[in-house]
Amino acid sequence: MGHRDIDIERITDKLRGRRQELLEFLKRLDDETQELDTDSVLDIGDRSVLSMSKESLFERTSQQRIVLRMVEGALGRISDESFGICANCGDDISARRLEALPWTQYCLRCQEAFEDERRCSSSTEAPFPSTAFTKHW
Repeated sequence: MGHRDIDIERITDKLRGRRQELLEFLKRLDDETQELDTDSVLDIGDRSVLSMSKESLFERTSQQRIVLRMVEGALGRISDESFGICANCGDDISARRLEALPWTQYCLRCQEAFEDERRCSSSTEAPFPSTAFTKHW
């Protein structure tokens, strides 16, 4: 493993719990989306509210799917024993960062470099996926 200072079993349990929460949340959002799909909308005000609701649900679903992919990626790294190793530079990711964000695949230095690069690039480019849900640890 990339880190000897962390309790991999506890991290694995934490990731599995988070994955289950995300799957349940996504199922609820899917149910809400299906409830919004109705032909009974009559006036333009109702259609506007419905459109905004669908857009909000789509955005929340997209964000949660990104986190789910990151969680599943971390579980995969635990399985292949690359967990705790920065996918960019190969250095160890700090135990504190892994405790706070067990799905992260980048050390703080590389994460900050990605964020700096993103700030300098065009605002039309998609954000680096792991930055949407990271804290600085």
